[in-house]
Amino acid sequence: MEPSSIEEYQEPASSAKRVGIERWQIPVAIASLLLGIAVSLQFRANNSVPSRNSAQRSDLLAQLRTIETEKEKLSTELLETRDRMVEIEKALGQGQSSHQELMEQFENARLQAGLTALKGPGIVVRLSDSPRQPGLEEVPYDFIVHDIDLSVLVNELWASGAEAVEVNGQRIVGRSSIRCVGPTVLVNTNRVASPFIVKAIGDVDHLEGGLKMPGGFVDSMNRLTSNGGEVVISRMREIQVAPYQGSLIYRFATPVADSSGGLKEE
Repeated sequence: MEPSSIEEYQEPASSAKRVGIERWQIPVAIASLLLGIAVSLQFRANNSVPSRNSAQRSDLLAQLRTIETEKEKLSTELLETRDRMVEIEKALGQGQSSHQELMEQFENARLQAGLTALKGPGIVVRLSDSPRQPGLEEVPYDFIVHDIDLSVLVNELWASGAEAVEVNGQRIVGRSSIRCVGPTVLVNTNRVASPFIVKAIGDVDHLEGGLKMPGGFVDSMNRLTSNGGEVVISRMREIQVAPYQGSLIYRFATPVADSSGGLKEE
């Protein structure tokens, strides 16, 4: 009975061994399957990478060629722009000289026309009516400043070398007028009254000497000053005269093409 017992005892062990072997093979098989799948996927992935890289490389090359083309185009435009800038700078340089010359001529014309405010050394002449009322035996004409007095004064200043003259803020130019209208004086059609302040820019000694010379303007005003009127000359290191504000429009006069001149009857 013992041998049979031994056989019965060994048989279960052999069966268990086979079952254990089968259980071990299942996970190994699954792992092998998964590994095979993974290897296959990796192989496919590796085979697809070169194609993707090739496509990306083609795209990059195309973009590079486009960028190089744009760069060449921009470089050409830049060179053309620089060339135009050089031409413009040259033109501006030449134009600047011409423009500056024209501006200088224009400013000189404005200066000659009296359209520019000026300053410099000169004299100021103050003329005022007499504050005293004339008596019955006195002449009223000798107690006030007249338009002719202002005209004589301005002419004396021009003759003495004045470069700019102003009467009560009114610049005296070639088209200026000084005339009496009733009890007032019009200068450049603007009404002015006593006291009259006349400014003149120029050599102070010449201007003052021209007015004070024997038989000159100051002597001609003796009747006014003897009746209480005022003629005061002040030497100034700097005075300022205003620009001419009147009209410079010519309605009938036109420039002459030649300098021959001539007269034509209607």
